[in-house]
Amino acid sequence: MANFEMRVTEYMSSPVETIRIGQSLVAANALFSEQGVSALGVINDAGELKGVVSRTDLLHAAVFAQGETFRVPDRPVEEIMKSPALQLSPDARLTEAAKVMLKEHVHRIFVASGGKPEGVVSTRDLMRAVREKRLKTPISEIASGSVVKVNADEPIALAVDRLEASNKHGLVVVEGDFPVGIFDQACALDARRLPPGTAVENAMNVRILILPAGMGMGRAAEQALGMNVRRILIENDRGVTGIVGGLDFARVMG
Repeated sequence: MANFEMRVTEYMSSPVETIRIGQSLVAANALFSEQGVSALGVINDAGELKGVVSRTDLLHAAVFAQGETFRVPDRPVEEIMKSPALQLSPDARLTEAAKVMLKEHVHRIFVASGGKPEGVVSTRDLMRAVREKRLKTPISEIASGSVVKVNADEPIALAVDRLEASNKHGLVVVEGDFPVGIFDQACALDARRLPPGTAVENAMNVRILILPAGMGMGRAAEQALGMNVRRILIENDRGVTGIVGGLDFARVMG
């Protein structure tokens, strides 16, 4: 297997998208949409990293609203943030970041110095490293066979519940046996004000990537990055048989 002992600073994204203590979950959700991120560092007035709030946290905090699927409560971010935020020093290696992500089952690690965030390494950054190594190992070797599905004509409320119960970041939307989209946390938050009976097909992300099981990891990572998708579906003549997500690429570095 390839060597991934590069420093995290070579792959981290910077500057870090943050939100201040005292700001609301509603403001956090707006930043998720505007910045295209799935988590925010929570900082104090001195710019020190005190926690992290993610889309997952927002969905856990969601409240029922009459005529709507759910509502994001207007509460301070510090009430639900995870603290302390996972951090690595700028001298840490990419393999270390991957191991922490797998152990803690998180999709990003902050790179911090003196308590202040300098960058963030995400599973998407790990995909970039795999692409650059041009790994030929088939993606089937890291794929999960645990694919949670929802029918395109089923209600959004059911999809949100299934997303929560399955502890997955995304469901495969199917029409018959054929995948037609993904319903993930971003879709759920965007669709929160729709009537709960609205069909999933009206809220799903139709940008999906389906690849054969034998495709090499490097090429698969390249395809996913080019299409800006977080998951890869593996399909054969029996339909969708597996799924590869960001944390699966972390296993390559373990």
